[in-house]
Amino acid sequence: MSAGVTRRSRPQAASRERSGTLDVAVLDASGRAALISARALGEAGARVGAFDREQAPAFRSRWVRESGLLPDFVAEPDAYAAALLALVERYEPEVLIPAHDGSIEVIRAHRSELERRVAIALAPESQLAVAIDKAQTFALAESLGVALPRSVSLQAGCDVEEALAEVGLPAVVKPMRSWVEGSEERLMSLVVSGASELRAILALPGWRGVPLVLQQWVGGRREAVWLFFARGKIWARFAQVAYRMNPPLGGASILRESIVPNRDVLESSERLVREIGLEGFSEVEFRRDLSGRPMLMEINPRLSASIELGVRAGIDFPGLLYAWAAGRSLHEAQSYRVGIRMRWLGGDLRWLRATLGAAPGPDIPPRGVALGRFLRDSLRPSGYDYLVASDPLPALFASYALLRRGLVHYGAAARAFGGGRS
Repeated sequence: MSAGVTRRSRPQAASRERSGTLDVAVLDASGRAALISARALGEAGARVGAFDREQAPAFRSRWVRESGLLPDFVAEPDAYAAALLALVERYEPEVLIPAHDGSIEVIRAHRSELERRVAIALAPESQLAVAIDKAQTFALAESLGVALPRSVSLQAGCDVEEALAEVGLPAVVKPMRSWVEGSEERLMSLVVSGASELRAILALPGWRGVPLVLQQWVGGRREAVWLFFARGKIWARFAQVAYRMNPPLGGASILRESIVPNRDVLESSERLVREIGLEGFSEVEFRRDLSGRPMLMEINPRLSASIELGVRAGIDFPGLLYAWAAGRSLHEAQSYRVGIRMRWLGGDLRWLRATLGAAPGPDIPPRGVALGRFLRDSLRPSGYDYLVASDPLPALFASYALLRRGLVHYGAAARAFGGGRS
């Protein structure tokens, strides 16, 4: 099966002399990381293509030369891999940039075949294996003296009460790998306040057979360090604090701000990345406990969904990723602007809906507090994901898609309410 590509006329950006139609193919175009990558690389003169399983905001960007639909990597992983090979044959891009766990898993399974034709902007397999597997990540962190929440592995038939007694309540259930083959979405961490809730989670069909860990809930400030490491050197460092996430316990960053990296999290992040040898972009996430000590949450060895914050603050992470994958020279980022705030409005609306519909608990504030935070932050100056005056169509498309999903959700709720009354 080949990639179904929609050809469209685009501005002619300056590019190096190459025989291929594209310089870079950005996958997972429905994500925020893909859009900012397409914009940053296109503005720098690269010929950019954007591809995904569905219509995406990045398809509307002025910087995207070619766009196309690919098969679903969940339902048809082999067809997705074949479509990637056909895409590479057709457009001959120099670099392929994936930004979703699902597409990355398919690429890993077909990596040797793909890499004979295109450079893939991912760390080598041995490094990826450590960063993606939390069991290996946590073992390495412990050996390096990087603090972790109290943790217990959840094996089949384990003593639930004993596990909860060891880590304390509330506790968090985490999959050792966020992406499981055949799953529609990443498996997200879930909070539990007692043994009955933990048993119910362990009985969920999608969680059976998945390696799990039970961890102490750490409720302090969320900090993340972004590093670009290659050729034995760190070329860029960046830090953010996330004020809200979707889902609230620990999903994608919604409202975040660039900060000066705190020394404790920066040193721990650099030790981990250097020990793994994790090349390319990586995001190392921490939460602080009540005493202020940072606890490692995970390492993400792919472009963060929040990458636009780093780009707007002054670090061209997509450009570094492209140059590294293509074997070109790299330039060290010396500094960036702190205090830059970015907001993902669609994610914030989902956060508000989820929070207003849930009982208060860990990372779920009371309804009045949640609404007050949402309204207060709507009045504070910040940048918004997707929204750039020089490239408005992606934001319009994202707004339309958000409105359409909202109407569908409202209609379903109205029908359910009406059915309950009849």
